[in-house]
Amino acid sequence: MEDTNDLSTTFDAGNRRHVERRDKAAKTVRLRRNDDFRWLMGDARGRRFVWDLLGKAGLFRSSFGPSTELTAFNEGRRDLGLGVLAELMQLCPEQYARMQAEAVSTQPTSNGENDGGRDDSNS
Repeated sequence: MEDTNDLSTTFDAGNRRHVERRDKAAKTVRLRRNDDFRWLMGDARGRRFVWDLLGKAGLFRSSFGPSTELTAFNEGRRDLGLGVLAELMQLCPEQYARMQAEAVSTQPTSNGENDGGRDDSNS
């Protein structure tokens, strides 16, 4: 007789109990992961981390490179970033605008304020 409580038993897709148990476990993992992601995006440090990750993934630039291999590599990175962005937009889309606004507000201005007062115009 099969012990249905033994986790070491082989998964049988034809066994309704096995399928239900696996579905329940997968749902638990998915819900926990979604909660973790919302927690991450609920904190400014998490939003900075995700913004940096999306930038490093090349989400905001072209994947095209000087070789097909580099282009494929860049597309792989970008695909990861698109997955994170899709999850963000599904779980907490309001945090994207907040994250973007925070990132823009911390970028240095380009009007000469951060150049030490230099004038590089050779006049």
